[in-house]
Amino acid sequence: MRHIKNGLFAFAIFATNAFGQTVGVTDFVVDGYGDSPGFTARLWFPTNHGIESRFGESRIRPGYLAVPNATPELPAQAPLIVLIHGSGGSAESMGWIGVGLARRGALVVAADHPASSGGNPERQSILHVWTQPLDVRRLLDQLLESAWGGLVNEKRIGVVGFSLGGAGALSLAGGQYQFERFPEFCRANDDGACDAFRHHFVDLDSAFYVRANADYSDSRVRAAIAIAPGFSESLTAGSLQQMTTPLLLISGESDQQLPPQTHVYPIREYLPDTSRYLEISGAQHFSFLPHCREDAIDVLAETNEEFVCQEVGLRTRAEIHAETLQEIKAFLVLNGILQDI
Repeated sequence: MRHIKNGLFAFAIFATNAFGQTVGVTDFVVDGYGDSPGFTARLWFPTNHGIESRFGESRIRPGYLAVPNATPELPAQAPLIVLIHGSGGSAESMGWIGVGLARRGALVVAADHPASSGGNPERQSILHVWTQPLDVRRLLDQLLESAWGGLVNEKRIGVVGFSLGGAGALSLAGGQYQFERFPEFCRANDDGACDAFRHHFVDLDSAFYVRANADYSDSRVRAAIAIAPGFSESLTAGSLQQMTTPLLLISGESDQQLPPQTHVYPIREYLPDTSRYLEISGAQHFSFLPHCREDAIDVLAETNEEFVCQEVGLRTRAEIHAETLQEIKAFLVLNGILQDI
């Protein structure tokens, strides 16, 4: 495990205009502070050296190839992209985006957020929407102060979040919540998100709403991408209208957890001119998780979780990922985060 605060690693950096297809990975620990625990994060970056190993492999995931602890070959003043996972997720669940963006010359980082990684994806701490943005702030503070920070152009920092992580990306970009609207919304709607969390509503008090509704924006974030974001129906019109950070908001056409018709359509009129809304045809909520093995549905049937790998339309997950990643790259190029090559 590599600890970035103390700089316990060394590497050489080579300016390059052409990025290879090989990706390196390394892990580090972000320090805790006060009562907040530390957490593990993963970096992906372009490299041309080393022997690949398989990462992210499981009974249902084939994983991907990358070189552990490789020598980075980054462009001068590289972009930095922060990925934020969904409820019960992990840094590795964002690996397909991390690898794709590293191949475009970016330094990419994702954390296992303590309040929302692993375990029960319906526990009350998932509703603590302030934890992921605060984790990202700590991650950026320590990463930019480390040896890695010397490689990063701080005017080229972007964030990409999925589901709960999409809510975090919106917060970092300047979105604020009137979170009282989520229980109100769930009294009139019945979808996956409401089913998961309505039993916690009785425990939400005024102190919770003060924290949930606060401003967690970070001016270091120069572009934000929110994929199937949670709690979007509770965003305030004013915070969206005043948002200056360019935003790409992506929904799955057939999202059963967060249907765009109820969670996104009501707020589209408040999105600023610097934003773009995109709906991926044939995509359900879990289409934005990593690829599945051919026998994954049979494995998931053991716990009645086939939905994690089932697609609802004619498009494959590979096709959905390819379109999503292409749109992410194009948006980051348009807003000066990624290099146009």
